[in-house]
Amino acid sequence: MRALVLAACVGLVGVSACVVRSFDVDPAPTASGGNAASGGATAGKSATGGTSGGKSTDGGGTGGGVGNEAGAGATGNEAGAGPIKIGPGPTRVGFSVFHDSAGGNDDASGDSHDATFAKPAGTMPGDFMLAFLGVDHNLSQLSNMDLAATGWKLLDEHGGYGEDGQGTYLLYKFATEAEPESIVFVGVNPQNFGVQGLLSVYRGVDTKNPINDYATSVLPTGDKTKTHVDTPTPPITTTVDNCLLIAGLSPDTAIDAPAISTWPEGFDENQVSVTNPKLPRPNGWTNLYSAERHLPNAGAVPMSLFGWDLTYGGTEYYGSLTFVLALAPAL
Repeated sequence: MRALVLAACVGLVGVSACVVRSFDVDPAPTASGGNAASGGATAGKSATGGTSGGKSTDGGGTGGGVGNEAGAGATGNEAGAGPIKIGPGPTRVGFSVFHDSAGGNDDASGDSHDATFAKPAGTMPGDFMLAFLGVDHNLSQLSNMDLAATGWKLLDEHGGYGEDGQGTYLLYKFATEAEPESIVFVGVNPQNFGVQGLLSVYRGVDTKNPINDYATSVLPTGDKTKTHVDTPTPPITTTVDNCLLIAGLSPDTAIDAPAISTWPEGFDENQVSVTNPKLPRPNGWTNLYSAERHLPNAGAVPMSLFGWDLTYGGTEYYGSLTFVLALAPAL
C-alpha cells in the first residue's frame, strides 16, 4: 500500500482554505495504451487550430533558453484532444506554454528569473485564466500578497516534494480588458531552477465561485527501478452540474521527458504534455501534463491514474503530484 496525502479545497480563495487528509490506497494496476506525448507543447490528438506534436525549437530560444508557445508550437487558439466543445459548462479557449527547463549544462537549470506566457489568441475579458507551473525545487514571490497588484490569486502551492525536490503552483484570475499580450510572473525564479508552465484560458466559468472542488495527491518518494509509473489522481465531488474537470500531473524525475501512456479515465479532452522542445536538450527535470473532461451531472468522481513512461533510458523518479480541479459553470 502507498499513503496518499490529499488537500481538498472547496470554493477556495487561497491555500489557507485547504483541508489536508490522508488515506492508504493499493498500488494502481499497470496500464498501457493511450496517447504518448513528447517534445515541446504536445497535444494528445490533433484538433481545430493546431496539430499534434510540438516543433523542436519554436518557443525554445537558441541554446535552450527561455521560450513560450501557444497551441502546438505555433500561435493559435486551440490545439488539443478534439475541437472546442460546444454545450453547457466551461470551455477551453486556448493555451500557451512556457519553457525554461533546459538552459543549464545538466539539462535542469533555467535562464530567466521570470515566467512569461503569450496571451492565448481569442482571450476575452471575463475569461478564466489558469496558470500551472512546475519547477525543479521551488519558486518565489507567488503568495497572494505578492500577486495582489496583478489580479492573480494563488490556488495552491507545493514546494520541495519528492526526494530531489519539486515544486508545483496553480494560479488563476479572470481576464480584464487591459490584459497584456505577454503575461509575466516577475522574479519568481531567482535561483534559475528549471521551470515549465501551462497557461490555459476558459470561457463560461462562474465569476463568483469558480472553483467547485479541488484536491491534490502527493507521493513524496518514488522508485529507482521502474521505467513505467502509474500515479493516482485524487477523488473529488462536485455539487453543481456541468463542471469542467482538469486533471494535472507534475512528476519529480531524474533528467527525462516522460511520455503519457494512459490518461485518467474519462479525461479525453484537451490532453497536453509540456516537456522540453526536442532541441537542443530534450530532457529536463520538470514536465507537466494536463487533461480535461466535462461532467454533465454533479457527484463523486473516483480516483483514477496517469500512466507514464520514462523515455531517457533511466529508471529513476523521485515522487509526483497530481490534482483534479472542478471549474463551476457560469450561472
